[in-house]
Amino acid sequence: MSEQHTTEVQPDANGFFINNGAFSGNFTTPEGDKYDIRKLEAREVTRSDTGETVTLWGGYAAARDLALSAADSQLQTRFRKDGKRPADLFVPEAKDIPLYITLRHNPGKGYTHIGSFWNAKGRYTVLARDLGGKAGLRFGGHVLPWKSKEALEAERAVKVDGAAPLDSPAPDGAAARNRPRKGRAPEAHND
Repeated sequence: MSEQHTTEVQPDANGFFINNGAFSGNFTTPEGDKYDIRKLEAREVTRSDTGETVTLWGGYAAARDLALSAADSQLQTRFRKDGKRPADLFVPEAKDIPLYITLRHNPGKGYTHIGSFWNAKGRYTVLARDLGGKAGLRFGGHVLPWKSKEALEAERAVKVDGAAPLDSPAPDGAAARNRPRKGRAPEAHND
């Protein structure tokens, strides 16, 4: 009798999935912690700066791991008592609530909504695309570690500094032309 080998397909390491219809779903943080979302609900709100009415999607998430769930529960209890958010993670005017995901329509490259999530381990950014029911999903996306405005600006500065300075020599075009192309055998050149 031969032994059967099955290959288990692992979902995206930090995926975010919301089902169409019930708007329930799940996600995984970059550290591998799995969370379930009972229901993501739409709310119409008016922006104070423009007076425009926008739709926010929000819902509570619950950790599947019991130890993490207990730590998250303690975070919620502390927050209910004092209402304080960690100063290193939030600006003073922030309105984030522990374990509550809020998605705002803010189109960018590859996503339509951006959101945030805060648990006992830290804060995360959710980048999601509105899939409109394709493959049974309303939203699909990624959960990324949160970065402060200062950290993002520092990364941008490094990328800009990493660009070639204007006085640097031009790249060697002959070397690029002599490089073998994909799928082709190298050609012999008689120089």
